[in-house]
Amino acid sequence: MRKRLLHLLLCAALVLSLLAVPTAGASNLAFVAVNDTIPLTLSGGELPFYANGVCYVPYTVFSSVDIYPVYSASANTVTLTDRTGRLVFDLSGGGVIDENNTAQPLGAVLRNGVIFLPAAYSAGHFGVQCSVLTSAGGYTVVRFTTGSQVYDDSLFITKAENLIAYRVEQYESTQSKPEQPSQPETSTPTTPTTPQQPNQPGTTTDPEDPEEGEPVTVHLAITDGDTMAESLALLQAETLPAVFFFTEQELLEQPDLVRQLTVSGYSIGLTVDNRDDRPLEEALRAANNALDAVLGRKTLLCLLPDTAEAAALEDRYCVYYRPSARLTATAAAKSHGESVLLICDSTQLSAGLTILEEAEAKFAQLTETTELS
Repeated sequence: MRKRLLHLLLCAALVLSLLAVPTAGASNLAFVAVNDTIPLTLSGGELPFYANGVCYVPYTVFSSVDIYPVYSASANTVTLTDRTGRLVFDLSGGGVIDENNTAQPLGAVLRNGVIFLPAAYSAGHFGVQCSVLTSAGGYTVVRFTTGSQVYDDSLFITKAENLIAYRVEQYESTQSKPEQPSQPETSTPTTPTTPQQPNQPGTTTDPEDPEEGEPVTVHLAITDGDTMAESLALLQAETLPAVFFFTEQELLEQPDLVRQLTVSGYSIGLTVDNRDDRPLEEALRAANNALDAVLGRKTLLCLLPDTAEAAALEDRYCVYYRPSARLTATAAAKSHGESVLLICDSTQLSAGLTILEEAEAKFAQLTETTELS
């Protein structure tokens, strides 16, 4: 009884500290470094934070240093493992037990629907060192080192400034709307019969004019839950924004992937299976409940077939439409000055990105306020 009371008091103290300690960093961005590289950018509800002087990070980041994280909904635990050790964090009762059944009171924290673990303690158990650095711009960098690093912390953070500034610039550009959004009445990709004004977005150029106009702005919508992990790897390698659209079944079957996407800074939207014979509103409600069970929050973003039933939901959801004839990357690349939605899975993404990058396409985050041509 006394041990249980002590444990409850420790949990209560941790909760109070979370309410009192603000998120570290200069903005809603932070970074995870491994040795001399920065593989992960964290944003929003996935930012590292301090509680009682301990830095906490999302549990999924440990996979970047070959520490395998597993969340079990049935046991309500998070387990970290590698070839030599194991840590099991009890999300119900708190605390952690290692491979020798030694218990510690330092436990996991559920915050904004994301599970966080103590960074230095968790990494140190597997022989990985952890340090928390601050860039010149005030951004938090949680650095894991395995012994193969070249630079010490002070030299590493100096050399990383340019990359951090680039990541920040890329992130901020995806969060802001285009300065000159395309106008629907001028976005038809046909040859006009009257001369166009120079530098006017959303218009096409005379075929004899060597200037092709502004490049297309592409908003990526990723589908097919079975291949989303491959799509994530491709997008992370290119540092490109996207929204991943899941059905209810995909959300229920791949909660770890949903959390990994969120931790990596990607947005989650809802879609429906073509074989789902339920009314769209019912199917979306069920998918949102599944998302809430995984992340502790819901979304208004959805990708639906272009039907009257879908249009009737526009007052309750942010609806983007999936046309019967899908836009190809080649056609998108030729839509100069327009803002388009490109729907793809991993089988189309790699080739599509090559085509779009050769056309110098711009990539922007799809949001609830995005206006498509």
